Amino acid sequence: MIKRIHGGNCLKHNIIDFSVNISPLGLPEGVRDIISKDTGAVGRYPEPASERLKSRLAALHSAGTENIAVGNGSIELIYLIPRALRIKKALIVTPTFSEYEFALKTNGSIPVFFNTCEQDDFRIDCAKIAGFLPRFGALFLCNPNNPTGALLLADEVLRLLRLSGKRGTILILDEAFIEFAQASRERTVVSEAVKSGSLIILRSLTKLFAIPGLRLGYAIGHKKIIEKITGLQYPWNVNGLAQVAGLKALVDKDYMNRAREFITKERRRMFAGLNNIKELKAYPSSANFILCKLQNASILSSKELVKRLLRDGIYIRDCGDFRGLGNRFFRVAVKKRDENNRLIKCIKKALL
Repeated sequence: MIKRIHGGNCLKHNIIDFSVNISPLGLPEGVRDIISKDTGAVGRYPEPASERLKSRLAALHSAGTENIAVGNGSIELIYLIPRALRIKKALIVTPTFSEYEFALKTNGSIPVFFNTCEQDDFRIDCAKIAGFLPRFGALFLCNPNNPTGALLLADEVLRLLRLSGKRGTILILDEAFIEFAQASRERTVVSEAVKSGSLIILRSLTKLFAIPGLRLGYAIGHKKIIEKITGLQYPWNVNGLAQVAGLKALVDKDYMNRAREFITKERRRMFAGLNNIKELKAYPSSANFILCKLQNASILSSKELVKRLLRDGIYIRDCGDFRGLGNRFFRVAVKKRDENNRLIKCIKKALL
């Protein structure tokens, strides 16, 4: 049995949880209100295929409803895609989200790993990947990547997409954290997904709107691909509260802008503060989290750092289980300024 390790696993009370990558602004006010008031959503069946939510997402992305699949979190879709597309072998760019590997194995597909280079801050080299594409039915790519925060620009993704299409490889692009990137709308290639038979884009509403407990995500793609995915979904896969919360959240443009602006400014400040700790290296990030490395192996491991910080009421994500990383890497979410200041102070103390 493979042990699943993810952020948010700390069950202790009075802990500042830096392992969870969600908006530090908390629930949008309108979402909080509708969850508390629309209790009727619990007492009735939800729409079987999230029809209204699908329509709103389609309008948001200038697509048709036939180009959208709504999932019980994007994780549902990650597991359905290998089965729907009958993927035999897929390339995964690492280090990255471990569920791509688990999803492939669960569906009898073979995962193969392409490791990015620490010396290049884990940036993805599209030219190097291109040479591997003919051997694979699919390429899993997280952009910005989790846990490194590395971001491919739109023209780089389009270059990969063109190569993928020529070689018969499906590009599965997970944009769960794209909304936290600066000028995020210029970074995404959503418009290509609806017309390309070689691209599926995954999105998550749980990160930006701080609703991880409701489980809500979606996929955008060509109607023929989406039809294969939705054909495997069971009715009422997304609960009623998640549907009404998603409908409300997607019209709150002010919240989206505030969250993006806050993360951009605080990430820059937090990155500088972490890099000022001489025993640490923080890697550049375009997401709402920062990957760090303990520079001196003789001091302590990331696992030991987790234990020391817990004594001060802080929980971080040990990244020792990520392929391509090791026992000196950890990840921290960008939270509110006073919390981030406390984290930096406590890390300094732990490294004394």
